Amino acid sequence: MSYSKFGKWLRRFLNHPYKVAIFCGFIFTVSIFLNGNIWRLWSLHRDFDHINLEISQAKEANTSLQAQLKQAKDPVFIEHHAHDKLDLAGEDDLVFVFSDQ
Repeated sequence: MSYSKFGKWLRRFLNHPYKVAIFCGFIFTVSIFLNGNIWRLWSLHRDFDHINLEISQAKEANTSLQAQLKQAKDPVFIEHHAHDKLDLAGEDDLVFVFSDQ
C-alpha cells in the first residue's frame, strides 16, 4: 500500500467519528490490560478490603482489652483471682491443712 492510498484510507476513516471512538476505546482497553493497571486496581481493592477487616478486628480486640483492663482494676476481681489462681487466703478465711501421713 502506498502512502497516498494510506492517506486516503486514513481520511475516510477519520471522517467517521464513531469508528474513531471505537478504535480509540479498543486501543485504550488493550493498553490498560497490557500495562497491568487492571490487575493493580483489583489488587488494591482486595488489599483495601483486607485492611478494613483487620481494622475492625483490631477495634473489637481493643474494646475487649479495655473492658478487661477496667475489670482488672476492680479490687473484687483481683481478690477473686488471688483466691482461684494463686491459692491465697484472705484474713477471714479458714484454711485446712491435711497431712498425707
